[in-house]
Amino acid sequence: MQFNSRRDFDSYIRQNNYSSERLGAIVGRALVVLFKRQTAVEQEQNNAVNTNNVGFTKGDSKSGCITAKYYIKNKKLEDWMIDRWLKYNEMGEMRITKYWRQINEAIQEKSSQNG
Repeated sequence: MQFNSRRDFDSYIRQNNYSSERLGAIVGRALVVLFKRQTAVEQEQNNAVNTNNVGFTKGDSKSGCITAKYYIKNKKLEDWMIDRWLKYNEMGEMRITKYWRQINEAIQEKSSQNG
């Protein structure tokens, strides 16, 4: 699997008619990828300290870190957590899709390790 654009990632989520459980796994795993890219201090403080285009943006850092930690602990997300990350903004894009490049990089890294 590879995403060549934000639109590809959005389409993957939108067009596959996934169950709530499957959507939770997709979102949860994506958030864990982003969380792991945060520095240890950022992970501990649930806050993006560095503006480096790695991990969460400052606006998403608290929610992203907390939700990723919840997924790591429980292996699932609550519906309201999923809804927050799949909610469309004024430009018609889901919150999670702004991170498509980092998610795509992680997919490619994992694929090359398994290949």
